[in-house]
Amino acid sequence: MSPAGLRPALLLLAAARLTINTAHRLTSPFLPVIARGLGIPLEEAGALVAARSAAAMATPAVVVANRARQRRRVIQIGIVMFVVGAVVTAATNVFVGALVGFALMGLGKAVFDVSGQAYLADRTSYEVRARYLGLFEVTWAGGFLIGAPVAGFLIDRFGWEAAFWFTATLAAVAVLASTRLLDIDSGAAGERGALRFDRSGAALITAAGLLSAASEFVAVVLGAWLEDAFAIALGAIAGLAALIGIAELSGSSLTALITDRLGKRRAVIVGLIVAAFGYAGMGLAQNQLVLGIVMAAIAFAGFEFTIVSTFPLASEAAPHARARFLAWLVVTINAGRTVAAFLGTRLFVAVGFGANVALAIGLNMVAIGLMVALVREAEPTQVLDSTD
Repeated sequence: MSPAGLRPALLLLAAARLTINTAHRLTSPFLPVIARGLGIPLEEAGALVAARSAAAMATPAVVVANRARQRRRVIQIGIVMFVVGAVVTAATNVFVGALVGFALMGLGKAVFDVSGQAYLADRTSYEVRARYLGLFEVTWAGGFLIGAPVAGFLIDRFGWEAAFWFTATLAAVAVLASTRLLDIDSGAAGERGALRFDRSGAALITAAGLLSAASEFVAVVLGAWLEDAFAIALGAIAGLAALIGIAELSGSSLTALITDRLGKRRAVIVGLIVAAFGYAGMGLAQNQLVLGIVMAAIAFAGFEFTIVSTFPLASEAAPHARARFLAWLVVTINAGRTVAAFLGTRLFVAVGFGANVALAIGLNMVAIGLMVALVREAEPTQVLDSTD
């Protein structure tokens, strides 16, 4: 498909993902606020984030159940799941309701992400795929850069529930727009092969889980770290979230600009090294706010470059079972996040931020070893004009 023909779909998918990512990412700087609103301790609020990530591990089941459906329909299913989850979270205003809502949002986001990535990968050649998936993934940073400050404004004036009402409304609009802007494809042509994991694919999936856990050990306590170490108020946290979002935007933008030329495997390794350096700097910042923010920016930029470069690399690991391989990639990513979200807040309260940082660095080092020793790039396959 030509770039011009793909542009409307890419814009819609990116806009929908920005909305969904806003609801996902606002929990990092505002988790203490949400905890206070629900009347629960921070450790218990960490269970919300863990439930969201755990639910996403059901993505392969949803993808397999909808294997014969058009990519567009599965994308819509994912967005609708997110909308229901956001509404349940905001409407109930109790811990149990938020737990159910976060789980639905987590599963909906994962189903949408996998189907959206597969939709774009089907329609682009491997040699330039990082450019398109990089543009799609820029919205992860956008959730912090654009979404978190908007969420902070709404939370500050109307309460924490307002951010979820807002994102649910925008996502519902995206479902309606998808019926006009996303192409209808021809059945299950793109999922016609058996899914097999060779040594390289298994190592890639494992590395993705490790690097995601590393980031989550730091991200889940970002707001608490800023409050504790620097005594930063709610409004200032929203502003700092925007600064970190700029750093992440730089990371994802670099993916779109250089990953295809640098090589997708090499790009992942470089990103892991940069992120580990940033985590170490955050741990050494102590009470130095400027140093802490600079190193946090480096850490999140490195992670963003890494994770965004991982998706185009993974998109060709099983080209005839693309959505299913990406779904299992999402499983390991969210398994890592689930464990880290559940343990991260408890580790922070019991030991301190240094323990979170040490674990993040160690996990990144193991991921680097897997990428160097076992992961190889696959030979690109022909682009499909009409697939599912």
